Amino acid sequence: MAKRPVLISIIGALYLLMGLLMVAGGIGVAFLDFSVLDPDMAGMGTVLGGGVLVFGVILIIIAFGFLKGWSVMWYLGVIFSALGAIGSLFALPEALFMLVINAVILYYLFRPQVKRFFKV
Repeated sequence: MAKRPVLISIIGALYLLMGLLMVAGGIGVAFLDFSVLDPDMAGMGTVLGGGVLVFGVILIIIAFGFLKGWSVMWYLGVIFSALGAIGSLFALPEALFMLVINAVILYYLFRPQVKRFFKV
């Protein structure tokens, strides 16, 4: 097995941190009472919180996959970075930092040593 590149460890750790924060945030939002704003929005906190929670769990799984070198996670990393970069384009100039981060991750995932580690 190829040795894990250092930046893959860092990216995996960042995915783990983001996932944990999203899980915590999703749980917090799930308990918010949006009916104070509008009676028709009574279950909105549960819906939004559940979505954020699921996305956080996905990020945690991707983080472990990055650290273990699972091939499928390379593909998910490419997809999530590409979607993040595209989404950042719609929020410029505020999202310029996230655009650059996603572009760098995309570039790095296509480096030969990284593809060798993920066996793609």
